[in-house]
Amino acid sequence: MTPPPSRRPALLVVFGIVAIGALDAQSGPSGASKRVSVGGSVVNSRDGHPLKRASVAIKPADSGSTLPSFSDTTGEKGQFLFPDVAIGRYSIQVTRDGFLNSDTGWIGQYRFPPTFTLRDGQDLTGLTFKLFPAGVISGRVSFDDAEPALGAEVVLYRDTWWRGRHVYAIAARANSDDRGDYRIHGLEPGSYLLSASWNQPVLVQGAQEEPRRDDKGRPIPDEAYATTFYPSAQKLVEAIPIQLGYGAEAGSIDVFLTTARTVRVSGHVTSGLSGQAIASPTLTLRRTGADNTASVTVPASVKLDKRGGFEISGVVPGSYYLTAEADEDGKKLVGRRFLTVGEDNIPDLSVLASPAQKWFGRVFAENDAIKDFSGLTVTLDPRDETASPVDAQVREDGEFSFDFMPDAVYDVYVKNLPTGTFLESVNSGDADLLAGGASAAPGASPQPMRVVLSQSGGRLTGAVLNDDHTVAPGVNVDLIPDPPFGRYQDYQSVYSDEYGNVRIAGIAPGHYIALAWAGEAPCDIYNPNEL
Repeated sequence: MTPPPSRRPALLVVFGIVAIGALDAQSGPSGASKRVSVGGSVVNSRDGHPLKRASVAIKPADSGSTLPSFSDTTGEKGQFLFPDVAIGRYSIQVTRDGFLNSDTGWIGQYRFPPTFTLRDGQDLTGLTFKLFPAGVISGRVSFDDAEPALGAEVVLYRDTWWRGRHVYAIAARANSDDRGDYRIHGLEPGSYLLSASWNQPVLVQGAQEEPRRDDKGRPIPDEAYATTFYPSAQKLVEAIPIQLGYGAEAGSIDVFLTTARTVRVSGHVTSGLSGQAIASPTLTLRRTGADNTASVTVPASVKLDKRGGFEISGVVPGSYYLTAEADEDGKKLVGRRFLTVGEDNIPDLSVLASPAQKWFGRVFAENDAIKDFSGLTVTLDPRDETASPVDAQVREDGEFSFDFMPDAVYDVYVKNLPTGTFLESVNSGDADLLAGGASAAPGASPQPMRVVLSQSGGRLTGAVLNDDHTVAPGVNVDLIPDPPFGRYQDYQSVYSDEYGNVRIAGIAPGHYIALAWAGEAPCDIYNPNEL
């Protein structure tokens, strides 16, 4: 396979048109008995030296494909070879300790796309995968008296956006050693937040805790070592981001744990089935950010009594979500409460844990264009991190059902859509769930969900060019709704093919921003503040 010459792009431009109409599905090459060879090498991007012990895997690019997968490990010269690969669409994944994974190869100065087609009589050789060294963050966790904190948990977060919602995604975890040192490796470039927490070891289970008193025997407020965000903040909004580049090591990222006044949160969890107090719920405390949407889990010291009561000690003032989970008669119960914690204890807090509820629905196709809906999946993606995604497999006739947790708001998506199809509408009665989200109160019986698909979408065809008008293959092309609010289902992302061509089908009507980029994304495409 000899693609047209190109060079790594400095400036990328997309030329294309959007027109209403369906785009015919493109069938891949047939003839699995015809075979070609695929080979190349893996090198260090910094010095070009070959990398031994790199794992290389080639696998079918299309879901449901019957084509086999292959793997190989590079030797002294960093080379790999797959001599007998059936023609078809594939992708290649390369991994190696100390380096970031890669799915993009090069042929000379030509950037090869992550998915490509092997054609009869065209061997694919001379591929070079240039792996970038991974980043490292290291440091020490100490107490306020400079003593090392043994066994402190260090958590690294990526401050990012996903489908229009702000999240703190956990990137890695580590524990400090006997010197208080920690080291986290294998990191991608970007901006990180780091927290450290330490819990007093429990020597005797069930031992009665002695209250704190002053030298005259009078009770004094509780204090504890609070979860601390680098460098010495107890609030997410005061944390300082750590910037990391390719192969960079951010050392001396030291955290000093300090004591803070704490309060106790006590109460009980009530079953939404029996109305009785739940004896052994699982309680989770999540600290929220400035907008009370994104949150991170913080350690919670929980005591339960035989009457179904709980007490959480060591809670630092701030905003939290308290989540309670339990099982009763084989059913999972979940409850949530938003808490604003001040300097006083919170007594007699009541949390209602309700069972999952059933929601029925059906998928329809505009003009009955789709006869068999099996293979589709309807997904509920929660708008906050205290709930979990829910998937429902669609039957041939379009019917589906799922169990969801009440009091949560979900966005509705459909996976495995046929080529040229988009999600036109989602309704429950008179409620528009596509923009407003799906939710129901505990005990409510929501009206059936009606999901409508359309094959009358627009299509974009064009090419991605460098600033010198040579073609730019293997480039990310994102189609972003403008404005994005309530239209996160309409995002589309593809790569330009080996000839720089771009084809996107099934585009919902509306205005869009077309963004093309190679390497690192120029912005967070799901962050409405950056578009």
